[in-house]
Amino acid sequence: MAEGDGADDLLSAHPDPVVQYGKGAEGIVVEAINSAFRETFAVDGAEVSLQATLSAEDALSAVAGAIQSGDALDRETVCDTTDGDRRFRLRNVPTDDGGYLLYTALGDGHERQAKLQAEVDRLEDRNERLETFASVVSHDLRNPLEVAETYLESARETGEDEQFDRVGQALDRMRTLIEDVLELAREGRAIDERERSTLEPVATAAWETVDGGAATLTVENGAATLRTDPDRLQQALANLFRNSLEHGGTDVAIRVGALGNADGTGFFVEDDGSGIPEDEREDVFEPGVTTDQDGTGLGLAIVERVVDAHGWTIAVTESDTGGARFEIRGVESLQPL
Repeated sequence: MAEGDGADDLLSAHPDPVVQYGKGAEGIVVEAINSAFRETFAVDGAEVSLQATLSAEDALSAVAGAIQSGDALDRETVCDTTDGDRRFRLRNVPTDDGGYLLYTALGDGHERQAKLQAEVDRLEDRNERLETFASVVSHDLRNPLEVAETYLESARETGEDEQFDRVGQALDRMRTLIEDVLELAREGRAIDERERSTLEPVATAAWETVDGGAATLTVENGAATLRTDPDRLQQALANLFRNSLEHGGTDVAIRVGALGNADGTGFFVEDDGSGIPEDEREDVFEPGVTTDQDGTGLGLAIVERVVDAHGWTIAVTESDTGGARFEIRGVESLQPL
């Protein structure tokens, strides 16, 4: 295979990896590559496989489509190089009977810019969620405050104990909401240190903090371990258990366990209650969303904050018995001891 000569001196001198290809009756043929391409992709002169240089399947498809149609292409992609996976700006420059593929490496500055933009997007999303959250909290605090003021005024006029009891109930409601708000703020902090924890004792400790009544907890694959902040995980599990009790009844059966390998790395919490309708599952983690008259609507929001702080993901689905099932994925080192 040629490395470019004569009219192709520009190809040889180009500092970035370049492939020259032609199109004919036999299809697409690589006609020449330059020394930068040889060094970057460890090509020794044998037939060049563009597929071997592209890590992403969609990038290969886009390149093949552009070459076949004779269209220009300009996109970022990850390529498999002698130094491992690196990000490149990949361009197709078509000619009458073929064209050139140029691989321009994107340096550390570009990577930093991409990470900075990702952080900006994350902060903008967080600010938007905080504004929504503040609106929900101010509304939910105002309601019991107005109730307390109404019954306090009535209590002053009548002196009846029932009126004072209602004031106390409204104040208790405010106290619960404030505690949940503070907990939500704490659980949104990033997690700096993690330790190897076993699933069963964390789940058991969480269960001991809730009033389970006649409900039952079963932990399957309890010897599975994960790298986590066990206190934060315990708080998330406790909130998931409370959610099951609030919506599934005091005799609900709750199961916790590790996901199978085919399901990804993570764990699940499910119950045999009435479940969550499919069209409501995307909203259940929003602050203030609840169907329980006495609930604050912050329990599942707290769960999501803990999951996000760990860098995990959480999704709602249905258990085999028709109840709610929460699947947490992306968990590090979840495996038997």
